[in-house]
Amino acid sequence: MRDKRPRPRVFRLAARATALGVLLPILLGGGLAALPSPQKAKDVPAFLREIEKAVREIGGYPGEDFVRREFFLGVGDDDTYKTHYVGILIKDDAESSRMTIQVTLLEPSRDDPRVKYARDIKTIVCRFQAAGAEILRSDYSQVELETLLPDVLRAVVDKKNLLKKEPISP
Repeated sequence: MRDKRPRPRVFRLAARATALGVLLPILLGGGLAALPSPQKAKDVPAFLREIEKAVREIGGYPGEDFVRREFFLGVGDDDTYKTHYVGILIKDDAESSRMTIQVTLLEPSRDDPRVKYARDIKTIVCRFQAAGAEILRSDYSQVELETLLPDVLRAVVDKKNLLKKEPISP
């Protein structure tokens, strides 16, 4: 039988904060993928390698000698309400391959929130060689890259899984 005495306010607030701290990322992020993962501790070149590998697995469009794909970052499954557009281009050279990631902030229109305007465009350019990944140019700081790249990787993997389920007709 439960004790009918009121619990101190501190315990009630701590229990609510703990529940919200665990449930809020799940509710807002759309599942367990929003919970912190061991991948967060990886370095930036490892994330760049994983992003490149996942985009190559999706493949390019027919007739192009490079791989080009588009993704959206944000909460939920519907791309209409996403906050960032990500374009990834991978081009192979004789000695290495280059990947350009362009991230665009999408700002909703005042008249129709489904209409988005491109506001802030930032670019990451990296080169892959046998030794590893090297960032040639980045509009992001190291700390920003460490938080952005896991989200980009999650968007790429989600799209790859979606395309694997639904066959694409040319």
